[in-house]
Amino acid sequence: MDPVSVAEVASIVGGTVHFLGEEREVGSVAIHSDRLQADSLFFALQGVTDGHRFVARALANGAISAVVAEAHLADLPRDQGTLIAVEDPLTALQEMAVWWRRQLASTTFVAVIGSNGKTLTKDALVGLLAAHRTTYGSPGSYNSQLGVALSVLQCPKDVPVAVIEAAATEPGEMARLKRMVDPHAVVFTNLGSRSGQSFGRRDEHARELLSMATDLPEDGWLLMGEDDSGVLAQARHIAKAHQIRQAGEALPRLTRQRHVERSSVVRAALPDGTEEDLLVATPSVEVLKDLELAMGAATLLGLPGADLLAAVADYTPPSTRMQMWRRPDGATVVGELANSDPLALSSALRTARSLVGPHGRTLMIIGDPLAGLTAERAEAIAGCLRAEHVRVVCGLTADAHGLIEAALAGSDVAVHRFPDEDRMRTFVATELRPDDVALVHVPRDTMVTDSWMHLVETAAATRLYVDLAAVKDNVAAFRKLVGPHTKLMGVVKAEAYGTNPVTVAHTLREAGVDWLGVATADEGVALRRAGVQMPILVFLAVPGDLDRLVRNRLTPSLYSTEMYDAACRAAAASGRRLDVHVEVDSGMHRSGLYPEAAIELLGKLRDHEHLRLAGLMSHLGCTDDPAEDDLTREQLKRFGTVCTAAADLGFDDIVRHTAATAATIRFPEARYDMVRIGIGLYGLQPSTATSSLITLTPGVGLVSRIVEIHNMAPGERVGYGGLFRAHSPDTRIALIAAGYYDAVPRAFRKVGYVLVNGRRCEIAGTISMDSMAIDITGHPDVEVGADVLIFGQYAGHSTPIEQAAAAMDTVSHEVLTQVGPRVQRIFTQH
Repeated sequence: MDPVSVAEVASIVGGTVHFLGEEREVGSVAIHSDRLQADSLFFALQGVTDGHRFVARALANGAISAVVAEAHLADLPRDQGTLIAVEDPLTALQEMAVWWRRQLASTTFVAVIGSNGKTLTKDALVGLLAAHRTTYGSPGSYNSQLGVALSVLQCPKDVPVAVIEAAATEPGEMARLKRMVDPHAVVFTNLGSRSGQSFGRRDEHARELLSMATDLPEDGWLLMGEDDSGVLAQARHIAKAHQIRQAGEALPRLTRQRHVERSSVVRAALPDGTEEDLLVATPSVEVLKDLELAMGAATLLGLPGADLLAAVADYTPPSTRMQMWRRPDGATVVGELANSDPLALSSALRTARSLVGPHGRTLMIIGDPLAGLTAERAEAIAGCLRAEHVRVVCGLTADAHGLIEAALAGSDVAVHRFPDEDRMRTFVATELRPDDVALVHVPRDTMVTDSWMHLVETAAATRLYVDLAAVKDNVAAFRKLVGPHTKLMGVVKAEAYGTNPVTVAHTLREAGVDWLGVATADEGVALRRAGVQMPILVFLAVPGDLDRLVRNRLTPSLYSTEMYDAACRAAAASGRRLDVHVEVDSGMHRSGLYPEAAIELLGKLRDHEHLRLAGLMSHLGCTDDPAEDDLTREQLKRFGTVCTAAADLGFDDIVRHTAATAATIRFPEARYDMVRIGIGLYGLQPSTATSSLITLTPGVGLVSRIVEIHNMAPGERVGYGGLFRAHSPDTRIALIAAGYYDAVPRAFRKVGYVLVNGRRCEIAGTISMDSMAIDITGHPDVEVGADVLIFGQYAGHSTPIEQAAAAMDTVSHEVLTQVGPRVQRIFTQH
């Protein structure tokens, strides 16, 4: 949202200002005291814990002000910052969203409502439209009274279309959501069967959801994915007849032809008679239905048929609540966040069944206690399990699981219940056969990989563990270091340093990072297609990328006159102003304009019709080396001359940034308005010169497995070149299934050791493409299957990546980014 003063905020939310401190403008909102952006307004919401307990912490972490309940005002600190007192902070947050929505009069808002499939339909619609025009989509599954408010407040001012997901779980809720969204059009996915939880009857739930479509503009529309006659009848009471459209009626249709691996070949048929076969990267019939609904909405929003087909051909469904892993023995594990709604469960089971081999079974693993499950709902779940031909159900001794077992009595479904998850996991690990599929149902606050990963760890002997909680801790450490006035950019180029850019980007958003940085246009577009809506700076786009950058709301760095010319053309063609950052070559001589040329370009940008200078940047070459500090200071001096020139030209609202991780730690004067953190996100120190200045939490570990053990006779040699020679009759050599293709370069032999069960084992000879050998002499208890920590953190043991990099005469950045594609990435939240 646009910057606004504290006094204006108080007027918008109907509050009063107390203890006014430093006058600063609010540019974002926050609800977590440790996940603040540099211009955040903190709202003390009542959740599982009372947000008023964290007001002092939020102000100490740099919040410009805090919106608090009047009833708590007397208990809050008077000397730590500005407070805005209101009757209810959640209502105040929603009023902020209503205010911001009114500023977006030129944006077409589309609401996606229903019981299931909202997020997939929304993400698909955003993905299809983004190939043709700039489109904003609400983050993740933000669809509640809180989520919708945050979604609207994060919507940029100049996007043509915004797609907002909304859900009502109790009567009267949709009216509050409708005020914030004020849609021009509504997409209704389906009703599901959860109405009994909060609504007396199914038609009451339908009426509540569809009330989002009340008072649509004359040219607005309500697209119905649900074809239930009762639901359609409710729609006709709310919207005009000419506004109601049904999926498939004079709109695009998708017909699944066949299943290919984890994809589907579909026939796409357009209203003009055009038909085309396409490959869509999902095995799920339900996802295809959501995609078809999104295609209909895109058509109603004016996307031409040829462009629609091209977008579908290029569409990859974003990661959903389901994660899939194939084991070497042919069994598949599908992890899903629990939803006891029978419609959602049936969808998940059908997706799982599509992966079953010719001789396989479907197993249902219930890791969620399903607290509050009724006998009626248990009967419905049991009906789904029977209808989808589930053969084995594993659950806990929880009462709810007992209701499901009772409902399955007399059927051919085998039910096994266990006193705890450990014993259930052990049973499943031995029960799974080739061609089987196990659907693992876990609570919403649990990562599937945390509890159940050992079921699939054999799918890849070599794994890179990434602890997302450590990433959040490191963001907090850098936020504390730079202070409240400096923005944070999380650099997620190069596959987020070899991890996974989408997963890390969403984690950084939750942690309060302000910007993301990527190297190429492709990296930025991939994040947008995955639903990442944060500001993204592209460091090294090329002139031919500018049209894509404009459509996907990506900010280019202008590092040459050719980039400037291309940006002018693309912005003019789009009909709107494009924010740009200008890169200054202050002495590293890698990319950027020399200071004189940069200042000349600033003159061109001062009153430019289509381009707006949003940032000035440079890169410092030697900040990790104290011996080169004079060079760093000289670079900062050169950059400073350009900043001064920008101020003289009237540029007073730009973001200046030069500091990557090392400079952020060692040079406070290099921090300016924003810092760019890359390797530090993972708890890795860029050099020994930084390690004593900030404490970071190591968050990655490369782990492999022993696949073979040899007893060696004296004089026998190991590996290419025979560099290792057995000297004693009890020499034992273990083979690890990781080589230089995976992430263990041949130079790693210089490191000298790995850890097995926390014990040091020397590397034996040359490292091969797919394997390496270690000396386990003296460790008779080490067996085939034992885990081996190659570098990083794992299971309480550590062998620092920085140490390994130094031994190989390289940097941690190179070691981490060379982790190969067959290494399985496993994300945890420890």
